Amino acid sequence: MAQDLIHAEQYWKTQAAIEAEKNFGQIYQHGRGPCNIFILDTSLSLGEEGFGQLKGAFFAILDEYAKHPEIDENVAVIICGRHTKFHRYYSNQYEDIKHSLDNVEFGGSSPLTAAFLLSIETLGCKAEQSHRIGDFHVHPRIIFISDGKPTDFTDFTGSYTEDRPQCETERDVDHLLQVTRSIGKKNPIFCIPVGRNPNMTSLEFISAQSRGGKIVCVSEARQFAKYSHNIETASMLSFKYDNNDRERILTSLACKFPERVFTEMDLNDIIEICSRKSLYLPVSEQEDEEEEDDDVEKLFVERYPQLPRLGSRVKRGRDWIYDNRDNYGPGTVVGHLREEGWVIVEWDTGFKFHYRFGSTQKFSNKYDIQLCNEPRILGKELIATGCLVTRGKDWAWGNQDGGAGNIGTVLSVEGSGQVLVRWQHGLTNMYTFGTNGRFELDVSDPFSPKAVKFLEDQMRNAPLDSVGEVQADYNDGFKNISDGTSAKRDMEFEKPVSVNRSILHVTRGKYFKNNSVVEKPTSDIETDGPSFSFAVNQWCWKDCEGNWNPYSREVNERINKCYKRDPKSTVIVNIQDQSVVMAKNRQINQTTRDISEIKLVTNWSSP
Repeated sequence: MAQDLIHAEQYWKTQAAIEAEKNFGQIYQHGRGPCNIFILDTSLSLGEEGFGQLKGAFFAILDEYAKHPEIDENVAVIICGRHTKFHRYYSNQYEDIKHSLDNVEFGGSSPLTAAFLLSIETLGCKAEQSHRIGDFHVHPRIIFISDGKPTDFTDFTGSYTEDRPQCETERDVDHLLQVTRSIGKKNPIFCIPVGRNPNMTSLEFISAQSRGGKIVCVSEARQFAKYSHNIETASMLSFKYDNNDRERILTSLACKFPERVFTEMDLNDIIEICSRKSLYLPVSEQEDEEEEDDDVEKLFVERYPQLPRLGSRVKRGRDWIYDNRDNYGPGTVVGHLREEGWVIVEWDTGFKFHYRFGSTQKFSNKYDIQLCNEPRILGKELIATGCLVTRGKDWAWGNQDGGAGNIGTVLSVEGSGQVLVRWQHGLTNMYTFGTNGRFELDVSDPFSPKAVKFLEDQMRNAPLDSVGEVQADYNDGFKNISDGTSAKRDMEFEKPVSVNRSILHVTRGKYFKNNSVVEKPTSDIETDGPSFSFAVNQWCWKDCEGNWNPYSREVNERINKCYKRDPKSTVIVNIQDQSVVMAKNRQINQTTRDISEIKLVTNWSSP
């Protein structure tokens, strides 16, 4: 199997070099503008409808290119399906390119990895280096129109004639993601999902890992084709570095082009381009940047597809050996280490550390953490790492979030009021929250149906995480830890990590709950009826008539167990449709949102 893989990679890289020479030999037909390699998935898995979507998006882009001859976009086409080959070398003859698709056969399997390998030499060809538009260096880009479902590419004959559906395997996906990650270090990869049920997890990862790539919906294809034109507009503005100031950009546009009318989508593109100008540096400066950071582990970098995505919520796993560094609560994945198998987690306490997830150089199949669907609980903060957000009242970034209502996860909150967010489609960017009264984000109630579904989908769609097996092993192991029967992990509670952070006060009465606090699920009340007795530490709640009522023995024990860990924590215990927030001395009815007081009474004796 390994030998087949080596032979296949060698074959397709050799073919790539041959195709690059042929492409260079036809330089007379090349356009003068930016270079675009289209990888068109023409395989059977798309279905007839998906193939129609592919052609529609492709034709829309070419039609828009034709409207801007001053840009003179270069277009090359690789097809992948019944045959995998260069279909057209670089050219600016857009109508001819469109008509050439009439002869493409629909069907076959999806050796997508082969198609990307085939593009490598042409991307790096000396004749096709980045195209300069003002101060912007526009690097050759790949536009990948596919359902994102690769099949085996080790049959390197270049002909895949079988017309029966073939399922992608984890091995096929892993090979594709490795190759695209390498290409994406210097070249943007824009993914246009098509087909009956595209693999959005793979497509999002491919685009997010590339330098400046993103997901483009079929309906946005024509607007996407104007990107070089909008880069040209942005290049005429006097911004030397990344600029996130929308008002300043709009003012500059009005001064520079007083007679020109911009559509809202064009404005959004120009603002996005200005805010990400660092993506358009010369290749030499990019390389210097990488060398400079070689000894520094950067946060907020998503390196490996088999690890949880940035923003994923996690808690201690079956192989946990770190005492109570997590304060028995959940955290958020904020980075991948360079060494495979390690993720960086910021716990809700603010403490950051790296943990094993799978196999590393020294360990095999070790899971210090596991994915969970426990949301971030706000204390006195307005916003924090792990919070779910949507676009806010001052949103000014078009469809950068993937569309109105889409949810993102906060990866970092800066003291300046800047918040780093990763959106569902993989794009990560900074936004203003609170500076000068401006709120570009809105914190979501993590217990709204949409937020709950988002967290559940995040767990369910996590690639290659062995979550089922790890979860089962961990639940068994945690019982031993709780009972003190595991010698290796028999630990004493230590003082929670203290973190210095700015305190932002929340509106009185607005609280969020945590669905999963007790490590091993139990029913809310496990007896036929509430039972009360003498308790050294008894928790009580106040009813609408002002009377204090004790919680049942079972519930009281659960509250005390969490209270013992950290009296100031924001841990919540669920009781039917009520949530007890110890840190706030509040009980919240999740149906009516009514809030009642609670208190701790020592030496309580029930009547």
